[in-house]
Amino acid sequence: MRFVLFTFGLGVGLILISCARAPEHTSPGGCGAGQESCGSACVPVGTCQPTPTAGTGGTPASTGGSTGGSAGGTTATVPATTAPTPPPSPNCTDVSSSSNYLNTSGGTTYIPVDGLDKQYVAMANWWHVSNQQTVTVKGLSFTVGNPAGASSPDNDPTGFPSMFIGSYAGKTTKGSNLPKQVSALTNIYTVVSTNASSKGYTNYNVAYDVWFTAAGTPLPATQYNPGTGGAFLMVWLFKPTNRQPRGSNQHPGQSVSGLPGTWDVWIDPTNPPCISYVSTTPLEKLDYDLNNFIRDAVNKSYGITNSMYLSIIFAGFEIWGGGDGLQEKAFCANVL
Repeated sequence: MRFVLFTFGLGVGLILISCARAPEHTSPGGCGAGQESCGSACVPVGTCQPTPTAGTGGTPASTGGSTGGSAGGTTATVPATTAPTPPPSPNCTDVSSSSNYLNTSGGTTYIPVDGLDKQYVAMANWWHVSNQQTVTVKGLSFTVGNPAGASSPDNDPTGFPSMFIGSYAGKTTKGSNLPKQVSALTNIYTVVSTNASSKGYTNYNVAYDVWFTAAGTPLPATQYNPGTGGAFLMVWLFKPTNRQPRGSNQHPGQSVSGLPGTWDVWIDPTNPPCISYVSTTPLEKLDYDLNNFIRDAVNKSYGITNSMYLSIIFAGFEIWGGGDGLQEKAFCANVL
């Protein structure tokens, strides 16, 4: 949206009862009785008016009433200017006062945003079940409890406790602005904040899991991947010891326009492909525009295209073991 600001200078003609400048009368010499000379003419005494002169601002001075002329006003005209298009919101400020407790492997809960017609979903999402596992949800944060009893016989994570916006497993959040075609994305300002530095960087990660689909419709309730023609994009805040993303590190130490630091880019080209950006320096928080990663992947032909649709944004912990007390202290995402 363009905003146009117009500024006008107002020229004001002041009619003064005490004249700021008196008319330049001449003596009546050469004229008849009751008359005076005014320029080249004779006029009744007291009726001679001065020739208007230019005011200081370039506009003629006003003439006075019957008792004399007035001071000249000024008019300053400022050309219309076009204000720059305002940038996207510099932060994501969604908050919620709701709370819940998830103690089943597939537990979910809607999280309403205070003051907005918008929702998130929190989900336990344990793949290898242990009765000990819990997720305590407080607003747009959650804490993981007792995941250590779970096992991972296939070397996959035990689960991905997380929050999301979009449509997944029959849960659709209000106000997500998803699905949205990649070519139409302008900004996806998002925040994820954790307590990772106090828990070490072993056997779990902090990750965004972003899904792209071929069609602009929400995923069916029974579909648990982006489908043919779609893609995964993951952002890992660090690489845990002895764990790695899918595929191989095909582009190590890459810069991403608009973001600090460097990123290893792991790619698994199977359909749907998975592109994972892994920070080369461990982070416990990201406060950034997710679209920077998307544009980078599109521009470098990693497997995401402008014709795809951004469908779901998850943020949480992939946990291979341990992780008791892990906390996602804040999550927020605005798709524009």
